[in-house]
Amino acid sequence: MASPESLGTIVLSVLRAMRVTFLNLFRKPVTVHYPDVTRKYPDRYRGLLALTYDQETGEENCIGCRLCEYVCPPAVIKVEMLKSEKRNFAKTFTLELYACEFCELCVQVCPTDAIIMMKSFDMSTSDRREMLLDKDRLHAIGLQHQQSWATGNKLRDMQGPPKMARPEHAAPAAAAAPATPAATAAKPAGGEA
Repeated sequence: MASPESLGTIVLSVLRAMRVTFLNLFRKPVTVHYPDVTRKYPDRYRGLLALTYDQETGEENCIGCRLCEYVCPPAVIKVEMLKSEKRNFAKTFTLELYACEFCELCVQVCPTDAIIMMKSFDMSTSDRREMLLDKDRLHAIGLQHQQSWATGNKLRDMQGPPKMARPEHAAPAAAAAPATPAATAAKPAGGEA
């Protein structure tokens, strides 16, 4: 038989646990019933990777330079270049999304903003082979979802040193620089050059 002290401890513990349950019973639920209800993501949210087209010409932006392939830590990007008379293109572009770290390094090094991140994560599947994305699927993702704010050029501009505003009436650098002792010693004593 349990002692009265241990019985009191058990009852007190059960009442404490029931207090938490009772308090949460009347709270509004925080569950988002996905996919029926879509959640608003923060402005800086970055999710799926996608490839883009040039809006003016309709051509793909990827030039097959393979910088994204070289910088990718888990080596999930494979690019094959196709040389053309006007410009280069990516003949094949594959991305193993199931092993991607979403580090965004491929976005940062892309010189043409061809690979970007989208404001979506919706790529759930039960078959791992569907996460092996080719060029056509990456272009379709780029057209299907909203683009994130971050592109390679914008990210590089953010990381570089701030650009100083140039004064309008600045003196030329040679006139503004004071004479150094080495420069004055090189002149002849008579003042003629």
